[in-house]
Amino acid sequence: MSDSVLQQRSGRPVYRWYVGGQAVSVLGDQVWYVALSWSAVQLASPGVAGAVMAVSAVPRLAFLLLGGAVVDRHDGRRLMIGSDLLRCVVALVAAVVAGWQPSIALLVTVAFVFGAADAIFLPAAAAVPPRLLAPADLSRGAALNALAARLALTVGAPLGGVLVAAGGLPVACVVDAATFLVSVMALRRLPPGPAAGPGSEPVTVALRSGLRYLGRHRLLRTVLLVSLLTNLGFVGPMNIGLALVSDQRGWGSAGVGALLAGFGAGAVASSLVMLRVRWRWSVGVAMAVGIAVQGLAVLAVAVAGRLETTVAATVVVGLTSGVVGILSSALTQARTDDAFRGRVGSVSSFANLGVTPLAMAVTGVAADRIGTVPAFVACAGLELVGAALCLTVADLRKASLPQA
Repeated sequence: MSDSVLQQRSGRPVYRWYVGGQAVSVLGDQVWYVALSWSAVQLASPGVAGAVMAVSAVPRLAFLLLGGAVVDRHDGRRLMIGSDLLRCVVALVAAVVAGWQPSIALLVTVAFVFGAADAIFLPAAAAVPPRLLAPADLSRGAALNALAARLALTVGAPLGGVLVAAGGLPVACVVDAATFLVSVMALRRLPPGPAAGPGSEPVTVALRSGLRYLGRHRLLRTVLLVSLLTNLGFVGPMNIGLALVSDQRGWGSAGVGALLAGFGAGAVASSLVMLRVRWRWSVGVAMAVGIAVQGLAVLAVAVAGRLETTVAATVVVGLTSGVVGILSSALTQARTDDAFRGRVGSVSSFANLGVTPLAMAVTGVAADRIGTVPAFVACAGLELVGAALCLTVADLRKASLPQA
């Protein structure tokens, strides 16, 4: 059965199951991160906790691009199921070991395995929506996925705190394992993936051909560059930057919570709007406006004197980040050839997720060396460069999404 027939018959219901399964998995991830950080602090120190948290990022970044090449050679659905089952088993073993004798070595091992599994899972997940949705539904699919993920993030961290307080690391690991099983059940509803490419092609050769594909595709490489600049511009200010601003204004931890809530509310609202809006034409122009407004809102966070005004600025950042992310995701999915979805997805994941630790670190160092406001100005400048690219590169400026 062809992909187009599958999309017409069952794409939307299957996609909803898929999104729900991934949302539950994201919730489990948040439970695990809370348990990981809390346990590391209890076993060692805050500094060690930070190092342990960073461990999962190392294999993810190291293997992510190779993971995309692997996904394009095999059935991504099976790779995702295998990744989830591996993490489920590891989480259950960790629960047993933690109940007997928790240690930093255990936390490091689990974090490393989870990060390596992500290097396969993330590119495979990027290739799923175009197989399940008609081209005209890609933007709504991206909006639904963003909404579900945001709600899971909002619920997951407090739930993790409750579970850790009630049963410690073992209980958190068991709950995380259960969420991986939910994800597996949702993935089993997906149709098998398309026939893999030539199996004789080495992974490194496939990786190089994927990079050449992006090098020749002006639209895709511009979208990915814009995503990179945008994430470098707002991730740092919206994470460590909010803590710095709240501390300098004397708002304390309650202020940080209010600012984060503002960002989350804006992101949820943008996803709800994009579920109803079918944006088709001048995608690059819409992205440029959104990124420019976001850059100005990031700057407003640093210079606003009142908490209410600063919260309003974070709401705007959340609104614009949601719209820009959904449009860029849908455009990337619509314009990527089937044979390269895993490799393009790996580069996209690198641009969107891989830069997060770097962006936060650079923002913190810059704020310490040149001051918080100049650091925010530099971040806003990166976003304005990204907005300018959306307008100056004709392929992106004139780009459109598929019509029904």
